[in-house]
Amino acid sequence: MPWRLVEREVWLRATPSSIVVYADDEAVARHERRGAGLRSTLERHLPEGRAALRHRSRAYWEQRADQMSQDVGRFVREVFDAADVLSQLRKVQAIVTPLEKFPQERAQAACRRASHYGNLSYQGVRDILRRGLDFEQSPQSAAPAAWADAPPRFARDLRLQAASRLSSTGGDHGPH
Repeated sequence: MPWRLVEREVWLRATPSSIVVYADDEAVARHERRGAGLRSTLERHLPEGRAALRHRSRAYWEQRADQMSQDVGRFVREVFDAADVLSQLRKVQAIVTPLEKFPQERAQAACRRASHYGNLSYQGVRDILRRGLDFEQSPQSAAPAAWADAPPRFARDLRLQAASRLSSTGGDHGPH
């Protein structure tokens, strides 16, 4: 039924071949039966901005990303390739949909930066945009060669961390 009728009382007329939804004595939806566990959703019944989330194909989301820019398209492919496509679909939807509201240059720069640092998450792209890091000088390469096979989920330079600890304690005085 249309999303605007959620939590309202409606009447259903079910026959062996179809279901009709009535609200205030008016037919608001008609669906053919599809079998147990299958759904039938009319796009016009979805809230504005949510209809595109029905699309489940990788090609659809790659095309939307490519329409923004080559960098955004490359980033979306990187996200898809990071794991099984179906498990990445919601992540890609969460990245592409908000990026479409930003100027193309910002979307490109945010994707380049996130890719460079191996951050393939919606939160990473969102934080780059929110903090204005996309305005900073862009990293030179798309990703370090060491990450070509599988970008790290989390990485930090432990040598720098150890050096920082040593300098803050005044040198190495043995185990603490």
